Amino acid sequence: MSRFSKVFLIAAVVIMVGAGAVMAQTTHEIKQGTVVTTHGNDLVVKMADGTTRQVTVQEGFMFDVDGVPTAVGDLKPGTVLTADVKTNRQVIDVQTEEIRKGKVINRVGQTVIIRNENGEVKKYHEVPEDIVLTSNGKPVTLWDLNPGMNVTATIVSTREEIVDEREITATGTAPAAAPKPAPKPAPAPKPVPYTAPALPSTGSQLPLVGLTGLLMIVIGLGIGIIRRF
Repeated sequence: MSRFSKVFLIAAVVIMVGAGAVMAQTTHEIKQGTVVTTHGNDLVVKMADGTTRQVTVQEGFMFDVDGVPTAVGDLKPGTVLTADVKTNRQVIDVQTEEIRKGKVINRVGQTVIIRNENGEVKKYHEVPEDIVLTSNGKPVTLWDLNPGMNVTATIVSTREEIVDEREITATGTAPAAAPKPAPKPAPAPKPVPYTAPALPSTGSQLPLVGLTGLLMIVIGLGIGIIRRF
C-alpha cells in the first residue's frame, strides 16, 4: 500500500468516527438543589449556586427520597434533590414531500421554466432526473416535458434534524426532623386548706362549761390546802 493510500485511509477512518460522534452522543449532567415550595406539578428549587429556579415536573414522575418513591406534591421544603440528566442526541434524516403544479413554458436540458398556479414564472436549474412528474394523471419523465404541458411535480427533500431524548433520575434526602421539646413539669398540687371538724348537731356548750367549773373548784381546793401548811 502506497503512502498516499495509507494517508487517505486514515483520513477516511477519522471522518467516519467524527460522523458517528455527531450522529449519536450521550451526555450526563448532575444538578443539585433544595426544595423551596411546590404547587401542583411546579417545583421551586434553590440551586447550589444560590439561584432559584422553577421547574415543571412531568405528570407521574417520582422522586426517590430516602428510598421512598415520592410525588412532587409530597416533597417537603428543605429536601435536597440530586438529578442525573442523561441526554441522548441523535441526528436523523427527515423527509418532506411537496406537491407543485404548473404549466411548462420551456425546457432546456435539466433546466425547466414553469408558470405556477399563482401565475408566477419560476426557473428551476439542475432538476434531478428521478423527480416524480405526472401530466394529465399519467407519469412522465423530465425528458418528456414540452412547452404547454400541465405538470404536477412531487418534490421529496431530506433535511437533518437534531433530536434530544432526556432521561432524568432524581434522588433526594428529606430534612432532619426537628427535636421534640422536653415535656413541661407537672404543676405542684395545690395545698388543701385545713377544715376543723364540725360538732355534731346534737352537741352543746354545757359539757364545756361544766368542765371549766370543775377545774376552778380543783384550783380553789389546792389554794386552801397550801394556806394551811
